[in-house]
Amino acid sequence: MRLLFSFSLVLFFATTSIGQSFTLPELIKMSKMDTESFDTYVTTKDFVYSSSDKDDNYSGVTYAFEVSKIDITKASKFITLYQSFFDKKYSISYQTSNKKEYLNIKNQVKVLGFKLVNSEIFNKDEITSNHFEYRKGKAKIDLYATPTFFEIGYYVSY
Repeated sequence: MRLLFSFSLVLFFATTSIGQSFTLPELIKMSKMDTESFDTYVTTKDFVYSSSDKDDNYSGVTYAFEVSKIDITKASKFITLYQSFFDKKYSISYQTSNKKEYLNIKNQVKVLGFKLVNSEIFNKDEITSNHFEYRKGKAKIDLYATPTFFEIGYYVSY
């Protein structure tokens, strides 16, 4: 029975990773990568370099998928690896406009044993989203659902 469950879990994660999408285990794995390894990994999934940001609290590199030819700041997906993010050991953020992909990741959160600790309506920069916060040990996952995109944030505290 345990073997059947393990096989089902592997099959579940494998079917959700077809194409240029990511699974939660992949996001967790990427959050621990250095910038060069991250670049190689996401580039093999047809993501392209988009930007780098840095201030006193964070430093990150962003890649995009299906970038608009008209406006290079628009794409169907963005992924940002943070080399530093406030007081976090590992941090990654993934934005997608694909509802099915978001729901797959949301289901993976529960399968991997994360527990919902907070849900709220979140307003920032005139964008309203439904926010769900999950925790497991020192790891935290934030899910944001807006009318036009979904964001998944994974963070591990020291």
